[in-house]
Amino acid sequence: MKNPPVFILGSHKSGTSLLRSLLDSHPELYVIPFETHFMASLGRWVQYSYRRQTPNENFEFSEILLETLKKYSNSKDRQTDVVLSNILDLKNATDILEKEKGIKSPKDALQLIRDLMPLLLPELGDARGKRVVEKSVEHAEMAMELYHCFPDAHFIHIVKNPYANFVALRKFKSKDQGYPLINKVYDSLENGYFFLDKNKKIIPNYKVLRYEDLARDPKQIMTEVSNFLDIKFDKNMLEPTVLSKPWSGNSAYGSINGISSKYIDNWKNEIHPNEANLVTKNLSHVLQSFGYEKQTILKGRWRPAKGESLIRFLYNRFYSFYLR
Repeated sequence: MKNPPVFILGSHKSGTSLLRSLLDSHPELYVIPFETHFMASLGRWVQYSYRRQTPNENFEFSEILLETLKKYSNSKDRQTDVVLSNILDLKNATDILEKEKGIKSPKDALQLIRDLMPLLLPELGDARGKRVVEKSVEHAEMAMELYHCFPDAHFIHIVKNPYANFVALRKFKSKDQGYPLINKVYDSLENGYFFLDKNKKIIPNYKVLRYEDLARDPKQIMTEVSNFLDIKFDKNMLEPTVLSKPWSGNSAYGSINGISSKYIDNWKNEIHPNEANLVTKNLSHVLQSFGYEKQTILKGRWRPAKGESLIRFLYNRFYSFYLR
């Protein structure tokens, strides 16, 4: 396939948005600045906890895509994938999507999105001659199907220290609802690691990188990424941007200028013993595979976490027993 796509994979708060932002200004790439969820919009079965859905044969892709775009157009939450409120031009795209019916295949779905982008975001320009870059958190589950549809595609899967990822995702989910149900946080991370383990053994163009390595030595890692994608390394790959404008990130620790390793170890001061012990007991194989230090079992798991209601406290502690 000419100009095969690039798919960025990884769990929520693992560094996927940062990686996408570092590819944003590369002249050979056409980076979609939001999660399209195009496979889910095609009615696929999704197990990822925060995007869970059952299979749906009676879908209309264009209608679901339009609803997704409207949500992005109305969102102002800095910690979400990206803030596009007051930027997306939905009028022309709506006219096209209302006429575009019967999209069934991933190829046709991605092509439609590619064709829509200049209408949605005129500053993005035309995609001709460029490789589309797309990232959606649940696509690790569909990587085999994506590989089947796009055999020349490249996949980049980013992982973060499971302890740190647990804290970041929990903080992200706590901001609106208080301390969350811990099973959804854990299941989301486990889902990503499970499909990573399967995908990397089967899909040929599948690169795995660690968030910590990217944050500490971005030039080295982005040079590796450019070699993997067979594109020329560009200095812009060291500056996070969205639509070629500086991007301050969607970190759980606030705005960050550029790439920073400042908060890599902050999780050590913020992780609750119940969270840490879940990772230590159940994801030790992940820690070992990616070279992360395994923590000792911590005391204090019965202490309520900040913002944890009584009902959620009971649910979360019994869930820990369930995983034994």
